[in-house]
Amino acid sequence: MEPDHFERKYHLALERMEREEASFRQLEEQLRRVASRLLLLARGRDDALDGLLERVTDAVRRSSAGAGLAPLVDELGDAVARLDGLPRQALAGGAGTQIGPSWPEALRETLLRVVLIPSLAEEAVDIRAQLAATPADDEAAMPVLAEAVANLVNRQRDSLRADIDNLQALLEQVSGRLEEMTHFLEMGMQEQSLELAEGEALDTTVRDEMALLNQTARDATSLAELQEQVSSRLTLIDQHFREYRERQDARAEEFRARSASMQGRLVELETQALRLQESLAREHELALTDPLTAMPNRLAYERHVDEVHRRWQGERQHVCVAAFDIDHFKAINDSYGHAAGDAVLRIVGKALSAHAAGRYFIARYGGEEFAAVFDGLERSEALLVAEDLCRAVAGLGFHASKRPITVTMSGGITCFQMPDTPAAAFERADRALYEAKRAGRNRCVMV
Repeated sequence: MEPDHFERKYHLALERMEREEASFRQLEEQLRRVASRLLLLARGRDDALDGLLERVTDAVRRSSAGAGLAPLVDELGDAVARLDGLPRQALAGGAGTQIGPSWPEALRETLLRVVLIPSLAEEAVDIRAQLAATPADDEAAMPVLAEAVANLVNRQRDSLRADIDNLQALLEQVSGRLEEMTHFLEMGMQEQSLELAEGEALDTTVRDEMALLNQTARDATSLAELQEQVSSRLTLIDQHFREYRERQDARAEEFRARSASMQGRLVELETQALRLQESLAREHELALTDPLTAMPNRLAYERHVDEVHRRWQGERQHVCVAAFDIDHFKAINDSYGHAAGDAVLRIVGKALSAHAAGRYFIARYGGEEFAAVFDGLERSEALLVAEDLCRAVAGLGFHASKRPITVTMSGGITCFQMPDTPAAAFERADRALYEAKRAGRNRCVMV
């Protein structure tokens, strides 16, 4: 595998993680602002509580508030508990700002937006169900749910940072291997230069010896003296050649050893790169798969519908999108428990995926809601397919606590039309879904 290809893969993954981390930091800052505004609304109820609220506000606004905030939250809980016995007029603090039903409702809406973020939605199913079941004026429940959402965001952020650290450590290992390869090549170039220099030196030495030998032959006065001088010069030339060959052999052996070592390093690097590529492919697949139903998730839907929409803008082929929702799903959770609700989602998801069977795209959008893209189907055809899906769900046999239960699904369908965006089309399908709910459920509405 080419090192450049691996590094591009790494940097793409790193950039995605950095974007998600920046998103979490922005979300954390928004939560801090919400908390600060809610703390301002609580002023004027009690002098002692006001002082504590000042400290909590200061802790929330500091970037390192996490470590010192927990004991203040405990103190705040105790202070509020002490005020629980006071009448509403006393809690209002006379001329102070009275806490109305608007602030928990605003917090509830903010938390709902947070838990619908694609990277959080799957882990926030229970929190979202609790938010949906909590009355908008329940002032006691909202802070508890807000803390649960904050903990979820922190866990996601910590997991993201751990992934970045792991990738950074792997990049450092790869960089070390690349440095070894660079050093190996540089040494090879240096050895080639040294070998060339030694060859030139040997050539010069032999030429000098031959010149001296010629001079000796001309100056010799007897055959015995000539033989002695020739033998001496030839011995020196032979010695020079032996020393040169010994250096060459030693250098070749060292080069072979280094080459074998580098080959091992390259095999190890390629193995690591392949493992990372497989890991990134698995992570990519997991990021686009709903863990409960094994269907494509909301992120997969958004990527798919964006691609289809881009193609539709150029080709103007028929494309319809649909939103589906399991009827009375909250009642199933309340009556039979979340385990039964999860079983219903798994079975329905399996049935929807089997019905799609590569003919069209369907995903779990979040909670008990599903989304489909009917690429190439006209309005009437898309409506027939959607109604088939609802009939397939209604025909499934469910049992909970050894009792049969009826599960149905409603759907809303619409087709792309100028100047639609994917979000606008889905919003229209979602409105059609709620028309189907109001019309009695277990049916589909086309708009």
